Amino acid sequence: MNKKEFDEFFKPYAKNVDSANNHAFWELSDALITQIIKDNISVDTNEESVILDAGGGTGRWACDLSRIYKSKFIVYDLSSDMLEKAKENIKNAGLEERVRLIEGDLKNMEKIESDSVDHIISVYSPISFIYEKERAFAEMHRVLKKGGKIIIMGHGFCNAIFSKINNFCAGASELEALDKEKMVKWGEHVPKLNVFSKEILENELKQAGFIPDKTYGVPVFVQPGAEDFDPENSKRSRISDALKKKEFFNEVFELEMKYNSLPTIANRGMNMFAVAIKN
Repeated sequence: MNKKEFDEFFKPYAKNVDSANNHAFWELSDALITQIIKDNISVDTNEESVILDAGGGTGRWACDLSRIYKSKFIVYDLSSDMLEKAKENIKNAGLEERVRLIEGDLKNMEKIESDSVDHIISVYSPISFIYEKERAFAEMHRVLKKGGKIIIMGHGFCNAIFSKINNFCAGASELEALDKEKMVKWGEHVPKLNVFSKEILENELKQAGFIPDKTYGVPVFVQPGAEDFDPENSKRSRISDALKKKEFFNEVFELEMKYNSLPTIANRGMNMFAVAIKN
């Protein structure tokens, strides 16, 4: 994807993305992601440690995780529109002293020194938008300290096939291309995106020098409705309505966390969320 396509896609997205978790489906997804991060990065990180949010967009995750971790954060993103919103969010949260914003390409993070960040998170699949993804994996390996963890998300390959068959009734040629290229196009105004199985994502991490530890599907059982992708975040799906009931939400959360890292289940995930270590 070139810079023009990237900016055209994310400019309107920056305006509404932070209100997406008004949909209970995305609220559940956020809760699962937060729990997975807490399960894999110790909450006892000190004030001098640094967590890099690779493709961190509006800084929402840095703001949310700042309530859990004492560390500093770097929000690194290519979209000036997303980072403008991040600047506003960080100021409103009073986090200017703890969060550094960097505009740049994940394929060339020259503004970050080698072996300088303690952990990396990358949520809601920035890596799916990067066509030369091997360079991005290599750069993330370069900037991470030895012993540090990366927790990185990519769109799910098996879920893409499931959705294209069941929700789109895609043609045979499109399904064949998806299987061969490991890329999916969801709509006219959405760029082609990389998709990953558990095995593909772990292999990409291995090739970059990481040691894969565990991969989760997020989510593995819950399927969003079309309304959950409403760019204005005004419509509500049946599943989002159901998840508004606390008892149902909590039970679904428990089931997801019980099974979402099992090797036989993870590939069901809408997204793959892999944990790996730099040795």
